[in-house]
Amino acid sequence: MQRIAIIYNPFSEASISHSALLTAWLRERGIDIWRGISQECRECPQILEDADLMIAMGGDGTVLRAARLAFPSGLPVLPVALGHLSFMAEIGPAELYEGIETLLNGGGWHDERALIDATLWREGEHIADFVALNEVVISRSEISRVINVEVAIDGSLLTTYLADGVIVATATGSTAYALAAGGPIIDPRSRALALVPVAAHLTNVPSMVLHEAAVVTITMRSRNNASIAIDGRGNLPLLEGDEVMVRRSTKVCTFLRLRHSSQFYTQLAAKLKR
Repeated sequence: MQRIAIIYNPFSEASISHSALLTAWLRERGIDIWRGISQECRECPQILEDADLMIAMGGDGTVLRAARLAFPSGLPVLPVALGHLSFMAEIGPAELYEGIETLLNGGGWHDERALIDATLWREGEHIADFVALNEVVISRSEISRVINVEVAIDGSLLTTYLADGVIVATATGSTAYALAAGGPIIDPRSRALALVPVAAHLTNVPSMVLHEAAVVTITMRSRNNASIAIDGRGNLPLLEGDEVMVRRSTKVCTFLRLRHSSQFYTQLAAKLKR
């Protein structure tokens, strides 16, 4: 590795200090380092040109922001746990230097995570495209009003939810908002999707794990204000009749890993006990 980008959380003292120490340690080994926050990369994407690795130092929010910058070019991300739960993290501060030494010596492996594509249609017109690592969320915009959301899978009507919203999540996202809403945990190696209603009223259709090739069409059937959010970002307003089509993307997000993939279950159990 010749060039590494380090993303830190500017609101975390631990992230700021550990990233500064790591930057100095890597530079002593002759590696070109860029260190900064995700906003700087969004404003100046050429920062990541010729980078071999991105290290995300923070919680899952920091990892998500780093991943969104990295996956368009296939740049691998190493998540370092400095947050509360850090479901996506690979190593913590105590293992940091030993782990990176292993990577610099050619160790580790690439963990390819599924992404999902979403397309917004309005009166037959293509409005916008989105890519998500965790989830696509259709939700109410007013705290006192639920929304009617019609859901079809592969063109066949499933149900109409009267709910706070609906989540379509990847396996990676199954331990994020989808889990908080009562959805299933999916092995992160899976390409399956999770369909999770949020606080649905009077429905007998629970959360579902869908085939990896499933196409989910979500149609707004109420006038109450609603919005679409991608990995917790965006909140683009939706109108009655709007359709959002969600499917697994042909792209992937690549994480660099040191532990065997089977350790996901041990780590998961430990994190859920906190």
